[in-house]
Amino acid sequence: MRNYQLTPDQRRLFSRQGLLRLPGSFPPQLVHRWRQVASHLEQQALEAHSQGVHGRDFCVIEDPVGPRLMRYDNLLSYATELVLDTLACPAMMALARELCGPGAVPLNLGLFYKHQHPHPVINWHQGAQHDRRFPYLNVGLYLDDADAGDGCLRYVPGTQHGLQSIESLVEHYGWHPPGVVEQPARAGDILVQDMMILHGSPPRRSEGVRRTLYVEVRPWQAVMESGSQSGQWAELRRRWMSQVLARADEEDWPVDWEHYPRAGQSISELASEIESGWEPSLPGVCASRDLYHPEYPVPSDLRRQRRQDEGGSRAEPNFTR
Repeated sequence: MRNYQLTPDQRRLFSRQGLLRLPGSFPPQLVHRWRQVASHLEQQALEAHSQGVHGRDFCVIEDPVGPRLMRYDNLLSYATELVLDTLACPAMMALARELCGPGAVPLNLGLFYKHQHPHPVINWHQGAQHDRRFPYLNVGLYLDDADAGDGCLRYVPGTQHGLQSIESLVEHYGWHPPGVVEQPARAGDILVQDMMILHGSPPRRSEGVRRTLYVEVRPWQAVMESGSQSGQWAELRRRWMSQVLARADEEDWPVDWEHYPRAGQSISELASEIESGWEPSLPGVCASRDLYHPEYPVPSDLRRQRRQDEGGSRAEPNFTR
C-alpha cells in the first residue's frame, strides 16, 4: 500500500482548477530541518551582500528598511541530503507519480522569502510557457503559515490552458479579477500548481518572514522534445531522480517505470556536476508594461501608511520589482 496517495477527486480538482492543496503533507521533521537551513542561508546571503558579494544563487533586495533576502536557488549544492529526503518523502513521490507521470524529474529547487511590506510584491504572472503536451508542476512546500489577508497566494482557476491578458486584468480588477481564489496555507502544507496557472501575491502585512520551498517537476522527455535545455541537462536530472528513487520507499514508486539509470554516482559528485552545468529555466510571463490600478500592486492603505511613516517627506518608492 502506498504511503501517500491522491484521491480521484483531488486529481480531477487539480486538472480543472490548476492548483491543489495537500494539508499537513510535508513531514514536520523536514519542515524543521528546512527552517534551520533557510535561516542559515539568509544570514549567509546578507553577510555576503554586506561585503559587496553578489552570488548567482541568491537575490538580496535593498528594501527601504534595509537589505532583505528574496530568494536562494540551486539548493542541491547547499543541502544535498535534505533535498533528496524532501523529494523522496511520500507526498512528493505521489505528486511525481500521479500528476507528473512516467519520466518525472526535478528541474529546479529554491527557497523564497516574503518579508513584511515594504518588500517586492509578486505581481500577477504565469509560469514557464510550454506546449502542454506534458505536465509541468510547480510545488510549494510551506515552512511558515501564509494567512488569508496577509499576502498569501492568489490564483485564478482554469487559466492554465493558455496565455492570459494580464494587462487588461490588472487595469480592470487589480487583485480581484473574476473567480480569483485567495489560498492560505499552514506550515507543512503543500500547494501544487500547474506551471501556467495565473497567480501572484499582494504585500505581506504582518511582521516576520514567510519561507516557501519551490520545486519544479516535469517529465524529462518534455525537456528533450522541447529543446528548452540541452540533452546533458536533462540527463543530469534523470540521474538526480535516480538518487531520489534510491532513497524513497519502494512502495511509493511504480516498478514499471523504466526511465532512470542506476544511482551509481556519488551524490556530491552529481550535485557538483549539476551546479557546473547550469542552464537558464524557461521564463515566465508577466505584464509587458507598467500598469496602474488604485489597489494594485500595493493597496492604497499601505501606501498611505508608508507616507505617514515617512512624514510625507519624500516620494513613495516603487515596490513593483
